Amino acid sequence: MRRSSALAVSLAALLTFGISSSMSSAWADTLVGKPCTKVGATTGDGPGRTVVCTKVTKGKDKGKLIWRLVKTPNPGPTPGPTPGPTPGPECTKRPTFSHDVIALDHVQVVVPIGQQTGFGGVLSVRSYIHSKPELHGQKLPLYAPTDMTLTAAAYYMPPNAPAGYQAEYSLFFDAGCGIEVQLYHVKGVSGSVASVVPKEPVPSSAGQPVTPTQVKAGEQLGWYQGEAGRSVAFDFRVQDARHRNVFINQQRFDSSPGASGELTAICPYDLYVGSQRERWLAKLGAPSGDPVPGTTCGTISQGKAGTALGMWFFADAKVNNLTYRGQTWTAGWAAGQYQSQVLFTLDPSKAVRIGGLNPSAPMDQLIVGKSGPGNTTWKDPAAVIAGQEHCWSNESRAVKVRLSADGASLTAVVGQGGCSGLDLSKGVTYVR
Repeated sequence: MRRSSALAVSLAALLTFGISSSMSSAWADTLVGKPCTKVGATTGDGPGRTVVCTKVTKGKDKGKLIWRLVKTPNPGPTPGPTPGPTPGPECTKRPTFSHDVIALDHVQVVVPIGQQTGFGGVLSVRSYIHSKPELHGQKLPLYAPTDMTLTAAAYYMPPNAPAGYQAEYSLFFDAGCGIEVQLYHVKGVSGSVASVVPKEPVPSSAGQPVTPTQVKAGEQLGWYQGEAGRSVAFDFRVQDARHRNVFINQQRFDSSPGASGELTAICPYDLYVGSQRERWLAKLGAPSGDPVPGTTCGTISQGKAGTALGMWFFADAKVNNLTYRGQTWTAGWAAGQYQSQVLFTLDPSKAVRIGGLNPSAPMDQLIVGKSGPGNTTWKDPAAVIAGQEHCWSNESRAVKVRLSADGASLTAVVGQGGCSGLDLSKGVTYVR
């Protein structure tokens, strides 16, 4: 039996859903000055948010290895914060995809953009492609969907990966006219790509510059290899420098250095055409479930003003610069009860997913389906409107919220167990 999308996300799902790139900005900040083990190792996700393992050359700590902030911006592409080059006027037509990135008969389901990353609270600006469980352990070839140039790559081991987890690659391609194609959780590389990617694993999936390497449409790039209980999907991400997503509070995204992915991400399958595009769209559904007929490719611009649906922030928060309030704990990165950005979404199976509100470790999404644990608390976040309150619980933990009378703020309180006893006067207030 396939796993229900309403099940709580495990550590394996966290790894699959890209925590290393989404979490790394906050995590890198907490590492400055702390011991590291390998000179030159880096982690983080862009200028001002990347640290490097450095040997101290003087003072009482001479000879020790510590994390230091990289003070100069990396000139190469990164997973999100640095927008790609703006296309010139000669680009009159967006590139199209002519080859499947993976054979469709290897695919169980693909997840729309605009959902949540595995640990929750962060918008997924990529689509997750889940391979069929019966193919776990097999090397499934990955192909270039169009002519493009590899410009950056990383070979990385996600932080806190379980014993035996296989290091993997992230690959960054320029497809022309402002289109950037990114793949994460690639388990092996081949051909011309293999000759230029990094050889030693680091903790971060942030791309490091490589010798620009051209690949042709249909050329094998490498492979994905699913592992039951560990890695069940790889990431397919496309950004268009000429595209601009719109949000309820546009200024927060426009002023956040870490939000370029949210601002420029598009549905990868929209670059396919005709029947090939329709075949990909027919695979859309919820994580680890089956395709759900009628599911759209989603939108990054999550949220409906005047309701609980979508993203909420601490008033002074920058997008993806994660901080925490309330009880905190460390499990390889900074984490805690009330994350600086939280997210209420409804997935294609109609399960409510709440991310960033965590009564206890480990961090993951609170998932409440129409059936299963806590189903009596199920309610579409879009139906929780100004002046109302509601509590969701999966019976092991709960989140209660109340929207202000004007719908401009949301107060949330978290707790273990059910909804009884949760006191909103002890909660934290968020705004758009």
